[in-house]
Amino acid sequence: MMGYGRIGYGVGHMVGGGLGFGGLIFSFFLLALVAVLVIWLVAGRKHGMHHMAMCNQPQATYPAGGAQDNALAIARERLAKGEIDTDQYNVIVSALRG
Repeated sequence: MMGYGRIGYGVGHMVGGGLGFGGLIFSFFLLALVAVLVIWLVAGRKHGMHHMAMCNQPQATYPAGGAQDNALAIARERLAKGEIDTDQYNVIVSALRG
């Protein structure tokens, strides 16, 4: 007797007749949803770690007068870049020297 054996029929039944074409589409949709969820979680975790690393850095401390020197240096840089003009620079310097 030639025909389907138990294994052949079982495999054919599971592949071709289980859920049909709609089940195949649903399976691909579910697989894509899981993949997007995993990517989202991994990307969010990396961003969260970066954010935590940036927030936990110690703030720069300056000795007395050091913050003023730093502010003057920033004002000089902005003047050199052309972001402010000399009048604005003079106002900043006079305000810092108070």
